[in-house]
Amino acid sequence: MNARTIAFCTLLAALLSAPGGAPAEERLSVSSLATPSATVGHYTIGSASAQEQEAYNYLTEDRNRYGLPTLPLDPTLCALARLKSQDMIDGGYFAHTSPTLGNASQMLRDYGYSFTSVGENIARHATVLKAHAAFLSSEDHRRTMMSTSWTKVGIGVALDADGNAYVTELFVR
Repeated sequence: MNARTIAFCTLLAALLSAPGGAPAEERLSVSSLATPSATVGHYTIGSASAQEQEAYNYLTEDRNRYGLPTLPLDPTLCALARLKSQDMIDGGYFAHTSPTLGNASQMLRDYGYSFTSVGENIARHATVLKAHAAFLSSEDHRRTMMSTSWTKVGIGVALDADGNAYVTELFVR
């Protein structure tokens, strides 16, 4: 793990364990970021991990159905996508540009993620399946998902207090 990744993981852990958050025994450790497995406040990490895998499976099935290659799921990109999903919940907004993180390009650059191009899909739905269906029914979102220019993907899911899934897909090359 390089210094930028460690700094990112430390910052993310601090954000998710801020005062008023979960008790110390439930807080994220740096090593748990890529594979979430605990509950922190209103962010259900264990469930989100299963939902992130579900979203990845839907994406892969649809890309393969159209003869497109499977994109590798990048754990660091997943952590950034998860951060964006949680930021939308915490900030009470739903938009591609975050008041705290900026747009996808700014966020990736600020956290030291190396890329030449990025695409972002965001959704807020009752389930990951409904979010995926919404992506497919939108020409722009579908174009992003089915582009041949991407080399990796990260998917982040966070649940709001009502259990609604905020899904962020980050595609990079």
